Amino acid sequence: MLVLGGTGYLYGGLIGAVAFKILQEFFSTLTPQYWQFWIGLVLVIVVLVGRERIQSFVSWPARIFARSKT
Repeated sequence: MLVLGGTGYLYGGLIGAVAFKILQEFFSTLTPQYWQFWIGLVLVIVVLVGRERIQSFVSWPARIFARSKT
């Protein structure tokens, strides 16, 4: 849970638990037999890539949109 939510944050465990349950529900509806594999893959990607890089990649369209307005 702390890998998803963050160890340096006060509510990291809570955010990680909620994220885990959301991922579990999502992947178990797509592939009921292999949902643990997909959650494991997400965890490996988060650990290898890093949360900061993922956040910067996700916020990339917002930065481009903000630049185009100015």
